Amino acid sequence: MEKYKKSNIIQEKLLPLAGKMQSNKYVSSITQGMTGTMAVLLSGAILQLICNLPITPWVNLLKSCGLYDLLSTAVSICNLIAIFIVFSIGKELGEKKGVNPIHSGIISLLCFLLITPLTVAENGNTMINTSYLGAQGVITAMIVALVAPSIFAFIINKHLIIKLPEAVPSFVSKSFEIIPPALITIVPFIALRGIFGLTPFGSFTDFIYAIIQKPLTFVGNSLTGHIILLLVCTVFWWLGVHGTMVILPIVMTISYAPLVANIEAVSAGQAPPYLLSFMTLFAVVQFIGGPGCLFGLYVDMAFFSKSERYKAQGKISLIPGIFNIIEHTVYGLPVVLNPILLIPFIGLPIIVYILFYVCLKIGLFTTPIVSLGVMVLPGPIAGFLLGGGIGLGIFMILMCVLSAVIYLPFFKAMDKQALEDEKNETA
Repeated sequence: MEKYKKSNIIQEKLLPLAGKMQSNKYVSSITQGMTGTMAVLLSGAILQLICNLPITPWVNLLKSCGLYDLLSTAVSICNLIAIFIVFSIGKELGEKKGVNPIHSGIISLLCFLLITPLTVAENGNTMINTSYLGAQGVITAMIVALVAPSIFAFIINKHLIIKLPEAVPSFVSKSFEIIPPALITIVPFIALRGIFGLTPFGSFTDFIYAIIQKPLTFVGNSLTGHIILLLVCTVFWWLGVHGTMVILPIVMTISYAPLVANIEAVSAGQAPPYLLSFMTLFAVVQFIGGPGCLFGLYVDMAFFSKSERYKAQGKISLIPGIFNIIEHTVYGLPVVLNPILLIPFIGLPIIVYILFYVCLKIGLFTTPIVSLGVMVLPGPIAGFLLGGGIGLGIFMILMCVLSAVIYLPFFKAMDKQALEDEKNETA
């Protein structure tokens, strides 16, 4: 009884906070905007795999027919992820603030480019260093994508726009309307460029990278930081809140840049500089049966149930569960506020992640460099597609087996109680 009282207290305190986070315009814009760039990262990663399959005759064939350089160029363009992020988040936030989302995205992109440093080549040509448009510019892109649409929407809502006669076609009228808001929005970013050009940092982008992104990248690549995020995710799920959505904005902020940096390094023929990134965390959070690494629980229910209740639940849960769909189990079994499943649901992902980290450290496989946007792939299949080598695929299979072994005694305790209840009801 005391446990349930404590759970209720936690729910009363944490659930409203989680709800506010998920409904916050800025947080949800980051989440949805970053998710919107997954197709770009996934395309680049797939092309990267095609270019660098560990089959020498294949690579030689690509080089001989000129496809290798062409595909490598396409990968490099996909790696300019900051420009896609700033537009995508800016568009989402503009829509939430009630202004034209395309205009908002374009203004965000313009403001981002206005503070991006330029390089003058020896021949006098002015260029943008593409490193500022890749991993190094991710945090700056996120900041700009939150600030620029806010200013833009504020000006529009104050009706500081150009109104043309009704006879003017609407598409022309709308284009002229946003000129004052656009001009006012870009002024602070032009000022930022000038101010930071006078500092030792040289630019706002370099300032953000040194002061914010480097420390965040360190946290995003630390085992301790990732374990804390795993813990937060599973605890919220156990409390009945979509824990993945709670941690997603944080994970994307601190772990997206390491993922992009890894992809860029592999594209340049170098080893990935970071062991942990966005996809290492989601390999465990998503691809072993979803949060809580529930793959084994689905198998246990489907093949080891003695009670009618869990036999039926096993039939319902197995197929969706294999594809990492967990809601029917979390809320239907339930896992939510289930004291018996609390330990494996929270503890197993941490065990798996530590094993994952150790395997990376000793070189049994390499860190994933493919940002899989298809989160319903079964873990064993996803393991072979994440770009970590055959070893990662084998590891994911073994972790699915480990999940079944660890969940089994806890499930048996539940099944035994359910069987006794059924016998008492029959009697």
